[in-house]
Amino acid sequence: MGTPDSYNFSLFSPRNLHGKKNRNVILSMLLIWAVAVFGFQLLLRIIEKPTPEKALTLFESTWPAMRSGDLTDAGYKTFLNALVLVKGKNSVKPEDQQVISNAISCVTYNNLPEHIHALVTAGIAEMESLKAKLVTAKDQEYLDVKTSIVEKKKTLIDICEPYSGFIPGSLESEIFIGSLNNNYPASFDDNTYARLPAIMKLYLTHNQSVLTDTIFLGFPFHYFYTAVFLLILFIMLCIVYNLLIEWRLEKEGVVES
Repeated sequence: MGTPDSYNFSLFSPRNLHGKKNRNVILSMLLIWAVAVFGFQLLLRIIEKPTPEKALTLFESTWPAMRSGDLTDAGYKTFLNALVLVKGKNSVKPEDQQVISNAISCVTYNNLPEHIHALVTAGIAEMESLKAKLVTAKDQEYLDVKTSIVEKKKTLIDICEPYSGFIPGSLESEIFIGSLNNNYPASFDDNTYARLPAIMKLYLTHNQSVLTDTIFLGFPFHYFYTAVFLLILFIMLCIVYNLLIEWRLEKEGVVES
């Protein structure tokens, strides 16, 4: 058996055969881990294809008719629903949020009867005024103002429900009312709406493949692989490493005191 120093280990410059074997095991484990992590991501990138959501297809089918003013009631609700779906995404940039909010306001107000239009614009103005009061309101006044905003929002949702198609109490109805504003370009011929198709395509197109569409143990396979399997693999590699090192130390007659 060699001297105690002969079993000291250096990853970059092994001093003996034991050190070289130990280094090779570590590098092999790192290689397996790197292939498992980065190889899978590379495979995802290679086989994925841009896939539009159904809402994008519906938006693109109704956009020309919306610009020309020939959209039917059903088409108008379909168009509005697609806008609201994108407006509710957390990843939408503020400048894109503004364009979508203006589009929601434009399509909504242009299709409301005149008396309903007046009620909604007045309600939106009142709600904006109440929101401004929240900045300085305190204690009970703050609670009263907040309650008034909730009640006003509910009233507006109920008024617009026959024309928007959004059921009161749904998340879509909340997003819809929260998007309405009284300062918007009143026609889709306005240049500010030129970016709308590109915005919708950006947020309603996702890269998909068999690895993202396959469900495994209740999870999309790519999610299971990265969130569960890689963690299990890391633990298994640690266990295998320790078993191999224990086996080699025993083979070489090294006994811990």
